[in-house]
Amino acid sequence: MQVTEITHGVVVGRTDKRTVLFGCPPEVIKHLMVKGIGSPDVIVLPDTPYRFNVLQNCTEFPLYYFLFVERNFMQGKKLTIVGTALHLKANRKLLRLTLLGPTRKEYDALGQSPWFDELYREARAISVKNSEGREFSIDDFVDFVPFQNGVARLADGTEIFHNARDQYRLNGENIDIRFDTPQDPPYDLRSDFTTTLPSQFGVTVLGGASGFIADKPCSGLVLHYNSEHMLIDCVPYLEQALNARGISSTEIRSLFLTHIHDDHCNIFPLLRLSNKVRLIATKEIFWMAMMKLSLQTMLPIDDLKQMFQFVEVKPYETTEFFGLSIEPHYTVHSIPTIGATFRMKEGNSSRSIVFIGDNKSFTDIEQMVAQGIVRHEKFDVLKQLYTEPHDILFADGGMGILHGNPRDALKSQADRIVFMHLEKLPPEFDATFSHATHGKRYNIIQGSYDSYMIRTMHILSDSFHNISHDWATALMNNFRIVTFNSGDIIFKQNEASKGLIYIILTGSCSVMYHDGKTLSEKARKEAGDFVGEMAVLDDNKVRSASIVAATPVTLCAIDEKLFHEFLIAENRVDEMRHLWKVRSEIERFWPFAQFADNVKDRIARAAVRLRVASGDTLVEQGKSDGEFFIILSGEYSVRHNGIEIKILRAGDMFGEYGSLDSTARNATVTALANGEVIEVARGEIRKIIESAPIFNFSMRELMMRRSRELKLLDRGG
Repeated sequence: MQVTEITHGVVVGRTDKRTVLFGCPPEVIKHLMVKGIGSPDVIVLPDTPYRFNVLQNCTEFPLYYFLFVERNFMQGKKLTIVGTALHLKANRKLLRLTLLGPTRKEYDALGQSPWFDELYREARAISVKNSEGREFSIDDFVDFVPFQNGVARLADGTEIFHNARDQYRLNGENIDIRFDTPQDPPYDLRSDFTTTLPSQFGVTVLGGASGFIADKPCSGLVLHYNSEHMLIDCVPYLEQALNARGISSTEIRSLFLTHIHDDHCNIFPLLRLSNKVRLIATKEIFWMAMMKLSLQTMLPIDDLKQMFQFVEVKPYETTEFFGLSIEPHYTVHSIPTIGATFRMKEGNSSRSIVFIGDNKSFTDIEQMVAQGIVRHEKFDVLKQLYTEPHDILFADGGMGILHGNPRDALKSQADRIVFMHLEKLPPEFDATFSHATHGKRYNIIQGSYDSYMIRTMHILSDSFHNISHDWATALMNNFRIVTFNSGDIIFKQNEASKGLIYIILTGSCSVMYHDGKTLSEKARKEAGDFVGEMAVLDDNKVRSASIVAATPVTLCAIDEKLFHEFLIAENRVDEMRHLWKVRSEIERFWPFAQFADNVKDRIARAAVRLRVASGDTLVEQGKSDGEFFIILSGEYSVRHNGIEIKILRAGDMFGEYGSLDSTARNATVTALANGEVIEVARGEIRKIIESAPIFNFSMRELMMRRSRELKLLDRGG
């Protein structure tokens, strides 16, 4: 048997009968294409559904590639997916939703809408059918084979053994897909080295290809409005895609989601942000996105909904969004899909950017109109968008049975026509249209450095509550904007302070530490974080680590002496020492090491340090109090119904059930030795968790894990 490592956490085993893929992150088909390996006919779902902010169970595009690109479906072959019974049940529903769309029952559960009947009708018309006109179900495309007693037996006799978590055996070879190094996309993102000016209204292209073009990223944009950033769809490997353009993930404020296909809807990284993203979509697309995320993460859909701020838009109606007008429209696609016209004012004129979204060719739509499947009025709107004058028209040029044809835009009056979802334009259109290539920028209304002043003011206000008018004025009138190229050194380890601290306004920086033998990244600082501020109160004034621009960065430089005077004058020295002390203590532990500074500071502001004596009971089973605790030192016994179930130590947390869900305590926690804990009151921790998706997600993970432990214990009892 031939075993090939594709990337971290992904292995292909090839026997004389089968090609088996272990691990399935986004863009795995592109990884295989780069390696010259054909589509697998068996996928083994890993036990770990996500790692390093990347989902590991993305089977949608491997299924499409196997069935339709390699044409195995036409030969009567099905893809085989192997996993635990729980993971297979979720994956089956996921593939049904993404391939066939919502059922009638699911539409009915979403409430009334004048559009649901036509969306369902169109999806049924586009779906794959047999010669008798019967629509194929997901089980016609996939064989789902569960592990039973640690082994999955395929129809041809192949046996795949489940040795341990994320460890398997095939044909006598052990396959281990555990990994500790983040996965990278299979293509070069061509990272920028220099910063760009702010844009009042414009677009940066993150990608313009399809899910089957190996050397290019999938289609997605960043829409700039008021110098803020809105994603139009969520490309795979989002953080790397943004960083390549000098944007940190913390700068993303909103997402306009067109549909849930995997090349457009990789929204899992948004759960790892410090602040909620506004998700702009129709109600059925929002529900589909949350259901997809639930089926991939195994978290309840209602918990996931809390981690986004849903902004519902209604088709063909204008939604005003902080000076940006959004008018969505439906397209004709295999599942519910929208596009939109985005408008902003410039003086007395209106500027506009149209994003069509995935859409069948006009020739195909005309046939569907003639058959009574698509309404005349819907097609008229789409044709009008293709012919009206706009600053930019982003259109689907992917061709094939589900995508548009560049010919559809030959009569467009748009100033620029940019096609997405394709590798390159057909030669006949080279001098007529352009292609959305990652890294391209389109600036419609030029921004100014004033936006950096506004951003600095917001960061100071968020970081120093109730800052006085006088000191806000002093700081705002004594800063300067500086930029660094990607890779530039901002501070050097062991170097004396040069009298400046910085606020990161755009991009991100690496905190690098050299221990005398090895240089390693200790942390990542992103837009909104301070750099070098701790040296203000450090008499040593020597940098303890180097700060390197991980992307092109824009910084606000503030005089260190003036900042020190501000802290003293406003009596903030003790507050800052407390914040920095708590931050440095908790960032040693999971999950806090992953949190941005502003989340750790929110925790620190609400934290009370408690000394605990041996024998003290901090939490008692059955009580309804709601304090949340982080252990700094000591050991603590956890007892459920009088039975000790575990010992907690430094870095562990407890009290999450009472804090988040207002339920009675399900265990008693008692100190076994003297120690220290951080206590946060229920009301405070709930506000922090609800405002920070990364904290909310981490707590839900912890609660699910502990719930499983208690259920196993109760069954054993």
